Amino acid sequence: MENDCPLSQQEQRWLDDGITKFNTGHYWHAHEDWEEVWKSLKVREVEQRYVLGIQALIQTTALMFQYERQKSQGIIKMWRKLTDKIGTPESPLFENLWCVDIPKVLQDVLPFHADATANEPMWNLNPNVVQL
Repeated sequence: MENDCPLSQQEQRWLDDGITKFNTGHYWHAHEDWEEVWKSLKVREVEQRYVLGIQALIQTTALMFQYERQKSQGIIKMWRKLTDKIGTPESPLFENLWCVDIPKVLQDVLPFHADATANEPMWNLNPNVVQL
């Protein structure tokens, strides 16, 4: 699927930089890089599912950021938004979005949503275990 929407060199740099920042827990900064990819894809008028795909990665950063702040409603809202765009762990809409394994991302993020929606969240999960 990644060949259906090749990235420009600049878009690839933004994507890679965002992945590095995400993988080191710098969610806000990853969001900033991926927002540049999102804006660029919109300008290029690529197929809408790819615009939604990068937007879902941005929302994944927001979910992890909200988990660090123990904000259940923010996590629930972001989970709903991102799964609308890239699917659920049981039914992903992408196997691979550029170099990102979407089923793995969904599976890895699911426990954070589950904890936040529990009657009494534990808030004891380590966001740094989610790697792209």
